[in-house]
Amino acid sequence: MFSEKIRQLTALLEKQELEAPNGIVSIQLYSELFAAYLYQNDLCNARFLWKRIPQSAKNGHAELEQMYKVYQCLWNNDTAGFYKVINHDWSKHVSELMFELKEKIQAETVNLIGRAYSSIFENVFAEMTNQTPDMIDEMCRTLNWEIMPGAQPRLIMPKHPAAEKPIVVSSEDQLQKLTDFVSFLEN
Repeated sequence: MFSEKIRQLTALLEKQELEAPNGIVSIQLYSELFAAYLYQNDLCNARFLWKRIPQSAKNGHAELEQMYKVYQCLWNNDTAGFYKVINHDWSKHVSELMFELKEKIQAETVNLIGRAYSSIFENVFAEMTNQTPDMIDEMCRTLNWEIMPGAQPRLIMPKHPAAEKPIVVSSEDQLQKLTDFVSFLEN
């Protein structure tokens, strides 16, 4: 879906960059490619792109500098800083990507909290997910998480998602596959 669309966009932008005369492309292409790398969590390619962008383009373009701040927060795993720098008035050609990046990071963080914590204070949860108390109440109801009543900060009790059952293969089946493989190699 959206991830596949971004992969295709990234391939197209990389091709345009490679085929550009003198190897220099527009600021718009650089910013779109940088945003696509950030969305895909391809921080290594984002870093190398930042190094390829001419210094004159970086200095004169506030949006690229803001994207670099987003990159630094992702690289350093600074979620609180990430939410501060992602809230920016992005240009039309990258605004959807940056919005989707914010939503993706927020969803991944909530999922991680659900798997890793047996309890978490509301203020810590709010800082990690950039949500208001009303949004937290709604999200907890949606996820069937329990919020302990009491004074602020309240305690949130995440319900761990159901673990997927591993596929169990009998020893006989494994031995048969191994025998077939060895037989194939010998012939």
